[in-house]
Amino acid sequence: MMEKKAALFDLDGTLVDSMWIWDRLLIDFLASHGLETPQYVLNEVVHMSLTQSSAYIQKLFGLPMTPEEIRQEWTDMVYEAYAQKIRLKPGAEEYLKHLKERGIAMGIVTSCDRTLCEICLKHNGVYDLFDVFTFADDVGKGKNSPDIYLECLRRLGCTADQAVLFEDILTALRTAKKIGMQVVVVEESSAAPDRELLQKEADQYIQNFYELL
Repeated sequence: MMEKKAALFDLDGTLVDSMWIWDRLLIDFLASHGLETPQYVLNEVVHMSLTQSSAYIQKLFGLPMTPEEIRQEWTDMVYEAYAQKIRLKPGAEEYLKHLKERGIAMGIVTSCDRTLCEICLKHNGVYDLFDVFTFADDVGKGKNSPDIYLECLRRLGCTADQAVLFEDILTALRTAKKIGMQVVVVEESSAAPDRELLQKEADQYIQNFYELL
């Protein structure tokens, strides 16, 4: 890491323990409309932005709501958890401060809603450690496209080979590797079905951030 200029961090499942909320959210949301949630739907939305996933769900199930209304309902359902309950993964705070002290620029690259991301990082006391925030909704594409990573790198003023990405899902890992970024995968229980591939394809696989200190 000391040979790099920047570190890019995914939020959900990487920096914070929150993926369980999203799996449960979609299941509960669809159940409230009398619908079941197939596993393939959970697999599809994991790399999408909220705008993309709400449009996908609306079209797939023909819900009598606009994608904007679906997105707002989802945000309302999880706001309290992001504002008060969700915590950083073990060692994350210490590692972020470690990088900051050494002059490493840091950016957030996330499919999460801006409001939820900001209030969660502020609640956990690490918001001010980041130099830039790049959201999939702003870029208009999910993490199956390199655009979000390229935009974050542009804002940080560095190239892919000058940065390290911290992620937790296979789609994001493979996207970042295609543009020449090194990737550290942080273990996440929701990604367990892909664990063997994640361990094989990542430059480094960690169970917690204390391993990097």
